[in-house]
Amino acid sequence: MNLLKLENAIDRCLKEINLMGTIAIPLGTASGYVIAENLSARRESPPFDLSAMDGYAFKHGPHINENHKLSVIGKSPAGTIFARKVKKEEAVKVYTGSVMPSGTDTVIIQENTETNASDVILKKIPQKNENIRKKGFDFKTDDILIRKGTKLTPKHMSLAASMNHTTLVVYRKPKIAIISNGDELVEPGSKDAQNKIISANNYGIKAYLEQLGANVTDLGIAKDNVKSLREKIKKAASHDIIVTIGGASVGDFDLVKESIHRELELKFWKIAMRPGKPLIYGRLGEAHFLGLPGNPVSAHVCCQLFLKPMINKFMNFEDENLYISEAKLKTSLKENDERQDFIRGFYKDGFVTPLKVQDSSSLSVLNSSNVFIIREPNAPSKKNGEIVQILKIDF
Repeated sequence: MNLLKLENAIDRCLKEINLMGTIAIPLGTASGYVIAENLSARRESPPFDLSAMDGYAFKHGPHINENHKLSVIGKSPAGTIFARKVKKEEAVKVYTGSVMPSGTDTVIIQENTETNASDVILKKIPQKNENIRKKGFDFKTDDILIRKGTKLTPKHMSLAASMNHTTLVVYRKPKIAIISNGDELVEPGSKDAQNKIISANNYGIKAYLEQLGANVTDLGIAKDNVKSLREKIKKAASHDIIVTIGGASVGDFDLVKESIHRELELKFWKIAMRPGKPLIYGRLGEAHFLGLPGNPVSAHVCCQLFLKPMINKFMNFEDENLYISEAKLKTSLKENDERQDFIRGFYKDGFVTPLKVQDSSSLSVLNSSNVFIIREPNAPSKKNGEIVQILKIDF
């Protein structure tokens, strides 16, 4: 099978994706979901004219001037309604969030007053309607404030609550199962951790996919035999996407293929990119199957390039999947070969520096990087100061 261009591979994955169904869930659990309908306000906010400051509410007019004295007839704490209408020469003590008493239209802040027995002296006169939050200034009833297709964040939670919603209709999150593969792998902290390879990719990948909005189950490590792999994959059968880590390279793929050769409808294997060439994609029954390379950088790059847009499409989230921008090189780059290259680099203040070590097994180098420098196939050499494309690392 010939090497497939990256953009063609991504398109093939997305072509296979169907939108998830919708569910109604409590507001308090909706963060991270994508809303499936326009959300309109069920009330106006605020529902009354409110004081924006601690101070005194009064009726403004031509008679008001510096050192004017008003009679304080009571207090109006936030959440209460003052009992009677305030007359022209009267004032009421109010607080931030207090409902403006009937007959008042202005608040003078406490710092600009002096009190004397039951009177307040106005030392610095505010403008009429100053320090007031007018009724409905934030939003009106039936205003559409959250649009269909928005991924809900904490600020949306507060807004939806303020709009008086208790449940939201959202797209279901895709379920993803992760299976690590290899006899050489052990869990962190195990007795063999000093002598074997610690299974680490699954922790970062699970966290990244959950950050994107998926529900993720880590099914642990499968041994390098068909029985173990089949058992793990059988447990993952009810998931929307099955992700294996490792066993995707030329020799190792035979084992993965052997374990699911009857069930797997292979769509592609091997991509013209570095790192991440030995990526497998296909359909395993109703599930999408993605076989990631075992090298950490390769696996993480493929997650950002493939799993991110797949999850977004499942959830009807129209995000910019690849945040590609430009930067000036701080060091030169040699010409590229036939594969699209994703070089780890560090970006700051318009300049990007390729890191010296580009081995796809180095998690420490990946951790020191904040962008990939994208090199197109057969790209010519680049000199210091020339422009290159960069992709922000978002995991």
